[in-house]
Amino acid sequence: MTYWFRSLASTWSYRGMVRAISERDLRARYTGSVLGPLWLILQPLAMILIYTLVFSQVMQARLPGTQSGAFGYSIFICAGLISWGLFTEICQRTKGVFLEHANLIKKVQFPKLVLLVPIVVVALFNFLVLTLLYFVFLLLIGAWPGWAILAAIPAVLTLAVLALGMGLLAGVLHVFVRDVGQIIDISMQLLFWATPIVYPISILPEAFKSLIRLNPVVAPITQLQQVFLAGQIPDYSTLAYPLAVAAVFLALALWCYRRLFSEMLDYL
Repeated sequence: MTYWFRSLASTWSYRGMVRAISERDLRARYTGSVLGPLWLILQPLAMILIYTLVFSQVMQARLPGTQSGAFGYSIFICAGLISWGLFTEICQRTKGVFLEHANLIKKVQFPKLVLLVPIVVVALFNFLVLTLLYFVFLLLIGAWPGWAILAAIPAVLTLAVLALGMGLLAGVLHVFVRDVGQIIDISMQLLFWATPIVYPISILPEAFKSLIRLNPVVAPITQLQQVFLAGQIPDYSTLAYPLAVAAVFLALALWCYRRLFSEMLDYL
């Protein structure tokens, strides 16, 4: 625990580096692109439209709560896909953080875990942009949940911490076994369908509900859907399990990192 506190303190000391890497990542993502930052919106929008067209009529009547009318499924799937995007971006970027910055790690002396901060900053920035557009959509269709939106913050933070723990462990192992990157990609696809993003958990048989709740991503995403679809304050006790899983991943990742760091330098 003290190691994490020291890392946080050193992050402030290296805030210039964090800012420079974050700005570089945001610029590099859209350099040479005709549409530029519009791709941030177009990619998730395309997914939302596809899933809405394919599943809307099937799932509409099965959503928990009917106060959102014809736009209920759109509200439901937007909340799920936007939050899933935050989770996957942090996890996917973190898994390759040491390989991506290999030259910097070998040539410059600084706390290497500082490199995680720009990943989270950029992911939260992208998430914020999409969320603001989502808010505009909710206002236009008259489905604004009011101050209940603040109740979504713990679920968002839980997703970010969970993704960081899983990604950091994968990032350390990825240095030694390059297959880890491909395994994570496949696992993310499986995890997506094992999470009630395009379908409500209420349609599943009881046996499957118990099984699917073992997925730590389910609770925070379900809470976000509950807030925006029904305007309800969620039961925060359900976040205890994903936070515990996140703590285990972070502790294991940190143990592997500290134990294997000298060997990592040889592999980079």
